[in-house]
Amino acid sequence: MTNDDVSANPRTLRPRRAAPRETAVELTSSGVPVSERDFFIEEFRGVTIVVALPVLSAAGLQAVSRTVGEFTTGDTRFIFVVPTDCVSDTATAVGGLAMDGSSAWSDEAIARLWLAIADSECVVIGSESSAVARTAGSVAASVRASKMVLTDPGGGWGTPPRSFADIDLHRERLTRHLAERGLDEFPHAAQEALAGGAYSVNLCRAEDLEFELFTFDGRGTVLTQGRYLHLASLQVDDFPAIEALVAQGVREGVLKQRSRIEIARMAAGGLGARVLRTGHLAGIVGLETDRYAGTGFGEVSGLITVAEFSGLGAGGLLIDGLIELCRERGIANLFAVTVSGEAADFFARRRFIEVGRQDVPAAKWEDYDVDRLESARCFLRAVSATPRSVSQGT
Repeated sequence: MTNDDVSANPRTLRPRRAAPRETAVELTSSGVPVSERDFFIEEFRGVTIVVALPVLSAAGLQAVSRTVGEFTTGDTRFIFVVPTDCVSDTATAVGGLAMDGSSAWSDEAIARLWLAIADSECVVIGSESSAVARTAGSVAASVRASKMVLTDPGGGWGTPPRSFADIDLHRERLTRHLAERGLDEFPHAAQEALAGGAYSVNLCRAEDLEFELFTFDGRGTVLTQGRYLHLASLQVDDFPAIEALVAQGVREGVLKQRSRIEIARMAAGGLGARVLRTGHLAGIVGLETDRYAGTGFGEVSGLITVAEFSGLGAGGLLIDGLIELCRERGIANLFAVTVSGEAADFFARRRFIEVGRQDVPAAKWEDYDVDRLESARCFLRAVSATPRSVSQGT
């Protein structure tokens, strides 16, 4: 099997179906790729989404209406929280049931809300303009909504917006940033929704709701709390997604061409970082050992992560998984070769040591691309017999 050098940190790709360059991508009337929209409509099947709309422009209302209109199967439920004077227009735009907001969500009020969303599947709740985010957080927690969206004309966090942020890790910086935008209640609202059972909270503009919910890239920031990914062996059911990722990498010039049998070999012995709630792949990696049999070396092969999950540590999780896999197989050394400075920094952060080409197995350089040899950098990490946390001696 011919191995690819690791040439990104990790390779950031989007989980789209492979398509020839000349094939046009079908778009909705607003510019959302149809394939991505269909993916997320299925993703949100049977899910309740709470959307806070403190500032609602005509363009924002149109985007909200289009978004709801994409869900024609009736399996996704929406609760919109808007300023009181926007309730009528919003209910008309989305075909929803209008309800008065409550400053104190009593058991009776919550029970009425449960019945309303169960029966109508789209509810619009009015609130004081200054309390829309706080009300949305309370509502999300009360109905145990799976997702909440907080909208603001300023969009996500940062320019361009970062894709993901763990609210525990980034609490102080995020709170300070939102306070500077006059959004003091947003962090508490997000925290309340997450504590109530939401797996994520999106921060975006109302005008971008379609792109935030229906595309892999989104246009805002997704806030999560705690572990969002877990490590697991790749399955044969993953193979179409793995092929699509590799094909995307080849088209974008970050991967060499692989045959299907080479992809299958990588997948059969590889690991995946999966989203806890859905099981979707956030990244994959392979471990090449056959080529180095008897040397005690294994190589990082085909490290790829999906752009949608950038910032969640999928690359580090996959490398940690490879280290454990090497430990189980009695492989003493794990190495990677890269021509990318970004990837070099990534491996250095993962406690790999840069070494010379002579310090990795000679088999690596058999039929190696001579044009890449000059800039190839090697990184090596020794694999201890037991995990670091267990082998702390005195």
